[in-house]
Amino acid sequence: MTASDTGVIAPAAARVPRFGDLCRSEWTKIRTVRSSAWSLSAMALLSLGFTVFVSSALASSWSTWNAADKARFTADPVGVILEPGATFGQLAVGVLGVLLMASEYSTGMIRASMLATPRRTPILAAKAVVFAVVVFVSAVGVAVPAFLVGSALTSEQASTSLGDAGTVRAVLAFGVFMTLTGLIGLGIGAIVRHPAGGIGAMATLQYVAPLLLSLLPGSLAEHFVAALPATSGQVILSNGSDVNGIYPPLACLGILMAWTAVLLAAGFVSVKRRDVP
Repeated sequence: MTASDTGVIAPAAARVPRFGDLCRSEWTKIRTVRSSAWSLSAMALLSLGFTVFVSSALASSWSTWNAADKARFTADPVGVILEPGATFGQLAVGVLGVLLMASEYSTGMIRASMLATPRRTPILAAKAVVFAVVVFVSAVGVAVPAFLVGSALTSEQASTSLGDAGTVRAVLAFGVFMTLTGLIGLGIGAIVRHPAGGIGAMATLQYVAPLLLSLLPGSLAEHFVAALPATSGQVILSNGSDVNGIYPPLACLGILMAWTAVLLAAGFVSVKRRDVP
């Protein structure tokens, strides 16, 4: 006797979501959650605002600068223009990265996600991929007007163009810095699993750790501070003309990628092994 003979319909096998399905789901989450729009808007405002502020201050006080500072700016005007915006804009994308993962635990949404994908780790992988694309595109879209405004304000001190190879490299480096910072925040959110705690850990890593490590004696402080994510991210915006830098831009990119890889890997282990509250 079969199921059709008894009038009972056999249940269909549950369909496991594919990675593309998970990416579409994460895209829906990112574009519908208010914190995404607010954080990306904050990144844009902070980056543009501090670029305008610092560029204006530079232009107005140029006559008071010493020869060494003037030489540093003329040697790498694009890096100097974009650095202030990156320094403060990174906090917004880092916080967003934390919230994307930690808020799922605080709201209980993570239970539904884990039920749909028992392997767990593809959820974080899909979130990381979609988030990285969103942040990179947004950051490059912010870096271009930031450069245009900053270069216009400092045109008398140094002439730069958006079509210059160095400018394109710095704009893309701005996007890479913001993207990797956001992924660091995502890894921290997966580890800590609490929005407030994750944001505190992110802020400590980006802003407090450089201050504390700078208190170490001798050159040890310089090397430790130079190896932090925030410091490395600022260096990759430069063209490497600063001979006083501890690590060159390419090495700093490797350092920043290593931070991202380690924290994301720890986040994957946490998602895989820890119980869902």
